[in-house]
Amino acid sequence: MKKLAIPTSELTVEEVMRRWPSTVRVFLDFRMNCVGCPISTFHSVDEACSEHHIDLEGFLSRLAAAAMNPQVAATGREWPSASPNSA
Repeated sequence: MKKLAIPTSELTVEEVMRRWPSTVRVFLDFRMNCVGCPISTFHSVDEACSEHHIDLEGFLSRLAAAAMNPQVAATGREWPSASPNSA
């Protein structure tokens, strides 16, 4: 099997979330109910975007960013905050 560097529209939603766990945040940010959905095993990313009326190219761009840099996807920023903790 060929190893993919970034998610593609042909992959199933489940495959994307399994290969790149950091992409789960993107599905949630777009308010897609794909996380935990039994249909995610069968729906491609393209089909899920169509079903949820989401721009495919924009969504794929966010998925690729999350797959390439999981820390940014998790925190929403590239570097941790340098501000002191409030106690």
